Amino acid sequence: MTWKPSTVIRSLVVSLLAWGTSASAQDFSLTPPCAPGLCGASQLGIRATKPADAVRESQYIEVDISATTLLQNSNEHIAISAFANGAPFGTSGAFSTTAPNGGIGIALGRIDTASHPSCPLDSSNTNVEFAIEQFAWSDIYGSQILHCVSFNKSALTGVWKIRVSVFVECTGATCRASATVENPVTFALLGSVTSTGIPLANPTTVRRPWYAVTNFSDEPYNYSASFWKRTEMYTPYF
Repeated sequence: MTWKPSTVIRSLVVSLLAWGTSASAQDFSLTPPCAPGLCGASQLGIRATKPADAVRESQYIEVDISATTLLQNSNEHIAISAFANGAPFGTSGAFSTTAPNGGIGIALGRIDTASHPSCPLDSSNTNVEFAIEQFAWSDIYGSQILHCVSFNKSALTGVWKIRVSVFVECTGATCRASATVENPVTFALLGSVTSTGIPLANPTTVRRPWYAVTNFSDEPYNYSASFWKRTEMYTPYF
């Protein structure tokens, strides 16, 4: 493909505007409410919109997360999505009407291989699973784990926070995604996942990221996670 100077400049301008907006985003914590059924807590990131003449687009998210207790001691997980229309959970903790809103991102935490066969067997529950996830639209059971790895929970002992990076690029409605989780102090890589040929389920032009913590299991505690957003960048290509 041959890139015209005007095309490159236009893409860079949109990208820089997205970067500048995300720089003012505030840190936050999520604590899911106690509620029956599938529930959790979520927060939206900066809104972006796909231009009508964009032929390709990408979204990059980098966030530091404090959630060692959740990841080592619970059956819950953290999820982050790019290319979504809105947040997956409403203020009551229940799924929104469009479920996880059709994005593509990651899940990090306890992911049961019985429900998601692509994840490694962890019958003794000694590992943390990390996966690329395709989030469904209007279907609370329709999300799919596409590539899943795991690392031992002991890697988080004494670790105050972790860093998660998510990159999603789409041409039309077909996307590829890659993500990493690492120790931001030692830069030790804890997990890396990638997937290609992912159908984008979000039928709208809205490209919002979201962050969530689930509360699907009947556990004595509601495990929280704190987030420090480092980057939210959306870039269309013309």
